Amino acid sequence: MKASEIVKKYEKQVKISQLSESILNRKKTNITGLIGSSLSFVIDAVFKKSELPFLLLFNDKEEAAYYLNDLEQLINDQDVLFYPGSYRRPYQIEETDNANILLRAEVLNRINSRKKPAIIVSYVDAIFEK
Repeated sequence: MKASEIVKKYEKQVKISQLSESILNRKKTNITGLIGSSLSFVIDAVFKKSELPFLLLFNDKEEAAYYLNDLEQLINDQDVLFYPGSYRRPYQIEETDNANILLRAEVLNRINSRKKPAIIVSYVDAIFEK
């Protein structure tokens, strides 16, 4: 079964419509109980219906990278952005990674420009960084 066929099946689900309505009404939404890539299919279906920006916040960098890869395969990769931490090593704070700083700036610029909405994938340490 192709990914596009799976996406179509998800889009037809009643729960997806309810979730889309909840997000459109700007209600705080928490999704639990999904396994593996099923979260990526749900996000894809809801994102296409809502036309709103999404922030997906994961526990760690590895989990964020996993879902980033999934979403880039399902959705246009220009609509999926990664917001990384700016440091290379967790114990050497003075050494910043210029590539990560550039990625962070691109994400913030996309948010500020209010162009087409995007899905921003990040993790807790990157968001709470000073």
